[in-house]
Amino acid sequence: MAVKKEQSGIPLFDYNALLVETIDDISRRQGFESDALEDTPPMSTGLLMLDLLYGGGIRPAWYTHFGPEQSAKTTGALSIVASAIKQNVPLIALCDYEGSTRNSKPYVANILKTMGVDKSISQVFGVQDPATGKWTVPPTIRYRAETRGEAFFDWLSEVLRSLPDKKKVNGKWWLVFEDDKANKAKLGEYANRDMAKKYGKGLWVEAQDDKLQALIIVDSYPAMNPTSNDEEDTDNSIALQARMFSKQLPRVKGRLAQKMVAVLGTNQLRANPMDRYHPEVEPGGQALRYNSDCRCKFTPRASGMPLWPSFNTENKYEEEESVEGQGTDKYRYIQLHTKKNKLWTPNRKAWLRIWAEDYKAEGRGFDPVFDTACFLLYTGQLVGRGRKSMKLTYKDKTVAIKWQQLKKWVLGNREDMKAICAELGFEKPFSIRRECFKQIESGIAEAKYSDYMQGTLNNDDEDTSEE
Repeated sequence: MAVKKEQSGIPLFDYNALLVETIDDISRRQGFESDALEDTPPMSTGLLMLDLLYGGGIRPAWYTHFGPEQSAKTTGALSIVASAIKQNVPLIALCDYEGSTRNSKPYVANILKTMGVDKSISQVFGVQDPATGKWTVPPTIRYRAETRGEAFFDWLSEVLRSLPDKKKVNGKWWLVFEDDKANKAKLGEYANRDMAKKYGKGLWVEAQDDKLQALIIVDSYPAMNPTSNDEEDTDNSIALQARMFSKQLPRVKGRLAQKMVAVLGTNQLRANPMDRYHPEVEPGGQALRYNSDCRCKFTPRASGMPLWPSFNTENKYEEEESVEGQGTDKYRYIQLHTKKNKLWTPNRKAWLRIWAEDYKAEGRGFDPVFDTACFLLYTGQLVGRGRKSMKLTYKDKTVAIKWQQLKKWVLGNREDMKAICAELGFEKPFSIRRECFKQIESGIAEAKYSDYMQGTLNNDDEDTSEE
């Protein structure tokens, strides 16, 4: 125990040092050691604007994406799954309660391609031997079509109990396994005994990276049917579902951070009849809302979006000349709004554009061109008065750029990228979209976004005062 300086020959008693030492001893014996608050590196969502909303991406927590029908909630979930594949997250699971993914393989394949995944559907979801049931091609995504809500929580609870804790100590990431016979036999030679003595019980094995251990997708909450719903009056199904979430969430919610696991679920937004002040409601009850660390609303919109869109008034789509083939691409818009975010700044808004049809009349998921342009706009690096008159600032160099050039730059091949960079006067070719993600990772984007939003607020204040 540390002592303070002597006074009149008698050492001064340091109660705080004694308390720290005593609590550390008790905590070590009980396996209740304190953890340092370390910043967890986020996993990019694969979408620049969603990364801006989430402060860099997905962290170990519970996320809910909600909105009305046709608001691209499932498309958003599948896009994030694709990003997790590219970042080699060890466990990716998709619990498809709606059954929509199984019946839309071509669209899922297109989303994966748009997001830059160079694997086939068979490689992603795996192939089983029909005779033995064993995997001939192991799955990258663990897919499950389910109906019973409790089945998901039973599975997730056991997964969380089985996974090691993942901690950052003294600048290194560690996997902390339970110290039992089975783990000792498997991991004993890899364990660091000194870490157990210094930082608490367990088998401490140095982790290979700082990534999430798992990303779990649930699509969607309202389709999770409580087991008791088959046994009781179905008129009480809403109350039964709320009761299920209230009972099951405490089993899993508290372990997400220590296990470095993220759960992302989708929820619907339904009309609430006879309620004047709350006309829309999210199914699942209050417990689901309170336990969600982040709630992002997806809303289809046909007005208010940035970057000067031009709509076809008959079909409500935006049409553009394709740079990939003969024909046009068709798009529609989604506004994002983080209604709740305990992990970053809440109440941020952003836009995404759905690539509803390409020149082959195939849906492609979210459009990376608009996502890149919107990011550059919201970070003050792209300005203009229209798509034929824009200026891009990159590394202190400002160049004039047209929309079709940007589109070809993002969607084209390596030769297209070189050609566009040469047209714009850049000596070395580079991927503009990749550079934007680098800005997110380094924190530069957050600073630029804050400066841009602050400037927008100041301009609004000036305009108001002049009026």
